[in-house]
Amino acid sequence: MPKIATGRFAIVAYLLFLLMVALTGGSSHYDAASQPIVRLAAILLIGALTLRSPERPAAGPLTALWFLGALAALILVQLVPLPPAWWAAMPGHGRYLAAAMAAGESQPWRPLNLTPDRGWNALFALLPPAATLFAARRLRVRDQGTVLLALIVIALASAGIGLAQVSAGEDDALRFYAAPLTGSAVGLFANRNHQALLIACGLPMLGLWAVRARGDRSKGRIYAVLALIGGIFLVLMIPTTGSRMGLALAGLALASAAVLSWPVITGGLAAVPQRHRRLAAGAGSIAAGALIAVALTFSRADAVQRLFAIDPVEDARVRLLRPLLGMIRSFLPFGSGFGSFDPVYRGFEPFGNLAVTFMNQAHDDYLQLILEGGLPAFVLLLAFLGWWGWTTVRLWRTGGSETAGFGRLGSILLLLILLASLTDYPMRTPLVMVIAAQAGAWMLLPIRPHRERA
Repeated sequence: MPKIATGRFAIVAYLLFLLMVALTGGSSHYDAASQPIVRLAAILLIGALTLRSPERPAAGPLTALWFLGALAALILVQLVPLPPAWWAAMPGHGRYLAAAMAAGESQPWRPLNLTPDRGWNALFALLPPAATLFAARRLRVRDQGTVLLALIVIALASAGIGLAQVSAGEDDALRFYAAPLTGSAVGLFANRNHQALLIACGLPMLGLWAVRARGDRSKGRIYAVLALIGGIFLVLMIPTTGSRMGLALAGLALASAAVLSWPVITGGLAAVPQRHRRLAAGAGSIAAGALIAVALTFSRADAVQRLFAIDPVEDARVRLLRPLLGMIRSFLPFGSGFGSFDPVYRGFEPFGNLAVTFMNQAHDDYLQLILEGGLPAFVLLLAFLGWWGWTTVRLWRTGGSETAGFGRLGSILLLLILLASLTDYPMRTPLVMVIAAQAGAWMLLPIRPHRERA
């Protein structure tokens, strides 16, 4: 098959995969009906690219695959059946042994993971990001702009769906997943915090896209204007999600978008006569401030209203912290098993925390990772954070090449996701996992061997 056909097949297959992930990858629930669909799409992408698209020399995504492989190996180790005596000796397992003995149940071989079915689900949940990194090894540098545009379209589409949702109130006809109705914009997700994160990620994406056509003046102006319009829309939509963390991420995302699009900003100021540049810069600052003020006072700015309507001390996330730390101490150093938080928490939940709602996740992915994966998961987390920090410094100290721009965008996207994970669990949704995997591939794009022809 000719090379050009092979390259086109890879990008078309990946774009179809992204479309499927956008439509079915917005829920983190292990039993959501959409989970088999998005995982099947990942398997089909890997199979199609294996058969039709030979591997390209991309060292970066291979490095990212090692991280994913290490996590998969840790999940698998927790699913290996252990002798009854070994299992009973595991920290935190004593209460479950006592319950089984009280019920007169025999002690079979069983895995360390207290919920093996959910452990297997956690393993299969890695298929979408694995497919993303697998595709990244076969995409050309010229395809990265197409991938960027596809992710921007997904962010804008989710924001547009969110606008329709808040306009329709609590009508569930426009909501894709079964979730408690809050009246907030959730877009393509089941969770408003994940929607806010996607919208925030769209801002630096637009910032990079605005400088994609710097060599063509007329085309560059069109890109810049469209990016500005898209950015204004996303800024206005963030408060409608009702996510307080989304407001904080929006500020960081706006600043990073300005940094990525700085060549366009400075180029626009350079085109203004020198005596009017200060006036233009002031007008731009006033316009930006007015936009933020409009967004924060928007009639459906639920996130702003929640800042004052809810006492942070009474917030469920705060009340969950103490029992969560107790759970971690009970199961160290091996953990309770990936996917086990919900069932395990029921045995540790204080009476005062009981409510009509329930905690299906810890709302702090770092603490939940340590609870479920133990010290091995904590070491893997530290290794990833170290890699991200070291690679980020390298990217921002290099020149302004096209691949460096994608790498910097990737570092920003991962930073937004890492910060969002402090108070929520965005990386447990397939769509955010795919974006994170693509961001990691972009961070490693500048170190790909230069063996591709223009």
